[in-house]
Amino acid sequence: MPRFRTAATIAAVAALALVTACGDSKPTSREAASAETATAVCGMLRRWNNEMADALNSTSDAITDADDPATAPGVLRDGFDDLIQLAEAHQGDVDELGLPASNERDRLLEELRGGADDAVAALEEERADIEDLPAIEVADQRGVLGTAFIAVERAGAVVEPAIGTYDDEELKAAFAADDGCEHVIQPF
Repeated sequence: MPRFRTAATIAAVAALALVTACGDSKPTSREAASAETATAVCGMLRRWNNEMADALNSTSDAITDADDPATAPGVLRDGFDDLIQLAEAHQGDVDELGLPASNERDRLLEELRGGADDAVAALEEERADIEDLPAIEVADQRGVLGTAFIAVERAGAVVEPAIGTYDDEELKAAFAADDGCEHVIQPF
């Protein structure tokens, strides 16, 4: 008789475990790793975008109508030096980024590193273009600063990974589901 109770108890526990498992929607380890990857990558990219925007806005705010037009080019060059330093720091952030193992981990890290390198190159190219910029008259400020904003937008675009082209569906789903990834990865 005790054996029957043990078997019955085991059967009841197994049935309960089966019902619990069927109703339970805990993420798999791959789904959790994908979500962790999306959060880490998009958090890093969002921080970088915010830092770049703040630096460019500070530079833009420093070039005012009250300034001597001859000083504005130096302010703009100094601002681009700061932007380049931020982009170089981003290269280091990518190098230190620890991501969980996944089928696309190496590809993603390679794409992030290439994007960081391309961002530095884009900003350095713009910095070279403004090296010998003459005085920026008040009437010309909007155009010159507009060009600077476009250069920073270009640098921001090249760091956006193309997650939609990856084969890992769980990774794509994690990036699509993470609100922090909006505007820092290429659209699917």
